[in-house]
Amino acid sequence: MKILGIPIPDMIMKLCKPAQVYLILSLISLTLYVISMLNVHDQVLEVEPEGEGIHHYTLSGLVIKMIFTILWIYLLNYICQFKYGKKIAWFIVLLPFFFMGLMLIGLMCAVSFIALQSSKNKELKKNLDNKSDRPQMMKEKQGSLSELLR
Repeated sequence: MKILGIPIPDMIMKLCKPAQVYLILSLISLTLYVISMLNVHDQVLEVEPEGEGIHHYTLSGLVIKMIFTILWIYLLNYICQFKYGKKIAWFIVLLPFFFMGLMLIGLMCAVSFIALQSSKNKELKKNLDNKSDRPQMMKEKQGSLSELLR
């Protein structure tokens, strides 16, 4: 099989679907990591020309991420061999997305609650300011009435 004219190795094609999906997501993640790593390195060199430590740190993070990805793909492929293994493997692959969705929904609820409370506080403050101005306005009106009566 070929994707964009590039032949896919048989080793990848023999992986179960959850492992293949995880491999694709990991390749996207590794690509973004490399782009971020190069961007951060350039920014550190602009700020501190002698800053070589960040490059080695991010490079070791990349190696650890690659090793973790390979081990995780091997584990997912091993799990797929059991009776309910594919369902378990899909659950494991999709579980982080489920949690991120829940966190996003919770964050949206929290932000809307904070915005609602903020608008209620502003309205209450406005009402209190209007009530505190009323006695002063009444005194001014009484003063103007007494002047008219004179």
